[in-house]
Amino acid sequence: MLCVTLTAYKRACGGVTGGLSRLWVFDPADFDFTQAKTDDPYTVVARRMGAATAKMYPIKFQFKEAERTWKQSVKSCSVKYEHEIKAQLPQLSNDLTVFLKTLDSAGCCCGLGFIIQHNDGKIFVMGEKYVNASAIPFFEVKMDGSDGASGKLYDDFNGANVVVKGDYSRDLYEFTGGATAIEGFE
Repeated sequence: MLCVTLTAYKRACGGVTGGLSRLWVFDPADFDFTQAKTDDPYTVVARRMGAATAKMYPIKFQFKEAERTWKQSVKSCSVKYEHEIKAQLPQLSNDLTVFLKTLDSAGCCCGLGFIIQHNDGKIFVMGEKYVNASAIPFFEVKMDGSDGASGKLYDDFNGANVVVKGDYSRDLYEFTGGATAIEGFE
């Protein structure tokens, strides 16, 4: 402990489940997350003053076709985490076109925020801007690398493979306030 204080990694014994259960997108300027102390999970989320009608919008993706990945890299002592969410959104349509346009616009103007619920029930936050009523270093998340197709056959996938990406200085913090808290903002 002469140079740095390390922390042990521990978890309860049991199976580990992969995959994503649900996704929500939000405007990072609209919400404030509460954290008891640095590096603790977020426990509460609230609308910021002036954002009385702000929402978190659920994203209905193709069943079993969404995942969250990250990759850590370091140059000298500069640490970077590349975060990515991939989700298949079914059916090419005008509604999908409009949704993708809003992701493009928001990503360029103010960034995107995401609530990510894993199949094991754990919830993570990506792209947040305010914690404990203070602005954190900018966590820019944008849609980047998405594609789509109609398919050739009746049973081919018809829709978009949406990809959102954001670089940051750490992995994502967990939100322990529960999915019901998020659903209250839909």
